[in-house]
Amino acid sequence: MAWLHLWLGLASGIIVVIVSLTGCIYVFENEIKDFIEDWRFVKPQKEAFLLPSQLVSIADKKMKDKKATSVTFGAKDEAAIVGYFVEKKDNGERGDKEENKKGERRKDFAKNESKNEKSEVKAQKNEKGKGKGKDEKRKGGRRQGTFISVYMNPYTGDILNIKSVSRSDSPDFFRWILNGHRALWLPYDIGRPIVGVAVLIFVVLLISGIVLWWPTKWIKSIIDKSFKIKWDASFKRVNYDMHNVFGFYSCIFLFFIAITGLVWSFGWWSKSLYWVTSGGKPLTESRESPKSDTTNVKTFNITTADKVLLNLRKENPQAAGIMISIPGKPADPIGAFVYKQRHTFYNMDRYSFDQQSLKEISIKTPFSGKYIEANIPDKIRRMNYDIHVGSVLGLTGKIIAFLASLISASLPITGFIIWWGKQKFGKKKPAAKPKVASKAIPVPKLKNTAEQEITA
Repeated sequence: MAWLHLWLGLASGIIVVIVSLTGCIYVFENEIKDFIEDWRFVKPQKEAFLLPSQLVSIADKKMKDKKATSVTFGAKDEAAIVGYFVEKKDNGERGDKEENKKGERRKDFAKNESKNEKSEVKAQKNEKGKGKGKDEKRKGGRRQGTFISVYMNPYTGDILNIKSVSRSDSPDFFRWILNGHRALWLPYDIGRPIVGVAVLIFVVLLISGIVLWWPTKWIKSIIDKSFKIKWDASFKRVNYDMHNVFGFYSCIFLFFIAITGLVWSFGWWSKSLYWVTSGGKPLTESRESPKSDTTNVKTFNITTADKVLLNLRKENPQAAGIMISIPGKPADPIGAFVYKQRHTFYNMDRYSFDQQSLKEISIKTPFSGKYIEANIPDKIRRMNYDIHVGSVLGLTGKIIAFLASLISASLPITGFIIWWGKQKFGKKKPAAKPKVASKAIPVPKLKNTAEQEITA
C-alpha cells in the first residue's frame, strides 16, 4: 500500500496541485465578483422591475444585429442581465459577418486557407479544434461560442456594463481559472481526460492514505502522532505531521469533492454514480430541449415572456432570482429557471413552456421540474455542483471546500518532501576508517578496589 501510495502520488502530483489551487480560487467566484464588480448592483427602488420585453428592446438596440437569448432578474439590489449567445461560424471564427468573408486571412493557422471552399474543408481537417463544422462544434451537446451579458438597471433600463465570456479565448479571469481547473488550459478534448485520470488516482490515494494513517495501536503516544502536529519539532517531523494529520482531517471532504468532480470528466462515471444512488436505475440525461408545438406557428411575441415572468413571480414571491430564456426558433420553448437561494443551484425549479400556448412541457431529466417533486437520486444529481464547491452548506460549506482544496494542493508537496528526504538521507553512509592514535595515552593505576569502583 505504501508503494502504491508513493508512485501514484508522484505520477499525479503536479496535476493535483494545479486542480486544487484553481479550485480554491473558483470556490469564491461569486463572492469575489460581488466585491469587485460594483456594476452588478443597483440602488433598490419602490418601483417594479421593467418587463423582459422592455429590457430586451433596449439591449437589442445596443447590440445591433444580435438577438437576446435570455433575461435574468435577481434581488431588488441586483442588476438585471440580458444574455446573448454568439455561436461560432463554420470556419471556427466568432463575431460579425464581415470577419468571415472569403479572402480574409486570420492571424492563426487559418492564414494558409485559400478562398475556395475545398481549401477551407482541407484546412478544417488539418486544424483540429479550430476549423470545425456545425456537427463537430456540439461537443457533449454544448454549443461553442461566446456568451455576452448586458448588465442593466432593472428599474430604468440603463446599461451598466457589457461582459463577454467564451470557453477558449475569454479575457474573464474566472473563465481562465475554470479552464485550468477542468483541462489544465489545454483543449478540452485533451485536458479533461488527463484531469479525470489524475482525480481518479487521487481517490485511490485518499483510500491508501487512510490505510497508512491508521494507528497500529490505539495508545496515547501513537494517537497523538496521528491527530496532532508537533510544531516545535524538526522541519522533517513537522512536514510529515502536516501530510499525515491534515490529510486525515480533509480526507472525507476531498473524497466528495473528487467523486462529484469526476461527473464532468467521464460519462461512465456519471452514469455509474447515478446508478448507485438510485439503486440500479439508469440515468436519463439528454441535453435536447423540449419542443414547442409547430403545427400552428405564429411569429413569437416577446411579451409572452412577460406573462411567464409575472406568473412565476406570483407563484414564487420569495425567489432569489428568475431567468427566462427567449426562443430563437419556432420549435424552441420558453425556458424558465427559478432560483430559491442566491449563488445556489441544486434547489432550482426548471420549467419549459410552449411559446404560443404557454402550456408547460415536461422532459425526463434529473434537472427538469420542481426540486421538491424530484426523487432522491435526481435531487442528489442536482446537488452535484453545489457539493463540489461546498455551497450546498452555504458559506460554511464553501470555507470547508476552500480549506480542503488548499490542503489537497499541499499533500503532493509535503509527500514529495518526505520521499526526497528518504532518498537523500536514507542511504547508509560508508563505514568510517578507524583512526590510529599517534600516541598512546597512559592509564594511571588505581590504588585499590574502592577507588576503582568510585572511578567506574
